[in-house]
Amino acid sequence: MSTFFSRLHRGPITSVSFTIPDDNASPVQPKQTCDDYSRLLSTACAARYLGVSVWTVRRLVYAGELPAQRRGRRMRFDKKDLDRWIEGNKEIVKL
Repeated sequence: MSTFFSRLHRGPITSVSFTIPDDNASPVQPKQTCDDYSRLLSTACAARYLGVSVWTVRRLVYAGELPAQRRGRRMRFDKKDLDRWIEGNKEIVKL
């Protein structure tokens, strides 16, 4: 077995193991699922709802364009506020 030295680690890395999933194994659950019935959404769920990235949602909040509720370090978004933002930012596209 060959030895690999990394700049990040002080000692040699002697083995690396990978797990190959079985066909019969249960699927991996996502970290967070977006519930269709809850009114308050997390930042990730709000981004998915709006079709933008999480960083775009954060920029909109910090710019004052999108209201959010703070719960400690986390932000929650009301679906009604997201719908209002969608309606206010529609554009008429001329072909």
